[in-house]
Amino acid sequence: MIKSQYDMIFYPQELDLSPASLKTDEPPELGNLIRQLQTEGFIGNYFSTGYTSHKETLSGYFIGDNFLKLITFLGCSPHIEVVIPEQIEQWKSFCYIEIQYQHSPVFFKGLNKPKCSCPVCRARITQALPDMQQWTPAASQVVCPKCQTTSWLEDLNWRHGAGFGQLFLIVHSVYPNEAVPTDKLMNLLDSETFKNWEYFYSEE
Repeated sequence: MIKSQYDMIFYPQELDLSPASLKTDEPPELGNLIRQLQTEGFIGNYFSTGYTSHKETLSGYFIGDNFLKLITFLGCSPHIEVVIPEQIEQWKSFCYIEIQYQHSPVFFKGLNKPKCSCPVCRARITQALPDMQQWTPAASQVVCPKCQTTSWLEDLNWRHGAGFGQLFLIVHSVYPNEAVPTDKLMNLLDSETFKNWEYFYSEE
């Protein structure tokens, strides 16, 4: 599967780990969220395209008409590829939106070397962490070297470098720290799902 090199990923921040809350099927409210994001112009129509030379089918949502009003790009005017590439090798520069729902909570490593800090005093956690690819909910704790607070790994402040959850809204081909979401977009995600959303950056 061809993936973009850099992404911006949104996810509901509250991770309810009780057995009754974990669902293997997509929640029904996901459809409502997609429709509202389309109404607000953040995402556009769904697309699916095949590349016979690689026997792959890639799919997602085009960015919407108000995408640049809901995402603020920093610095110079952004150059965004919004037309489906003719060659699969050009896919890494194509800006589109993908929605992923995992059957169980996962640790989504964003940056190659994500930094994390204490959720109470914000001191940086410098101790060696467990293998995050083997992460399971409510299984590992760390102690802050400054305030001595004990926290679950998923409760640490990952500084937009990683995330935990089941639902991920991925904006492909956005460089780390190149763009930030507007308050309007974050409020929209919060209000439609009754959860607080966060975001992080990802690099291949």
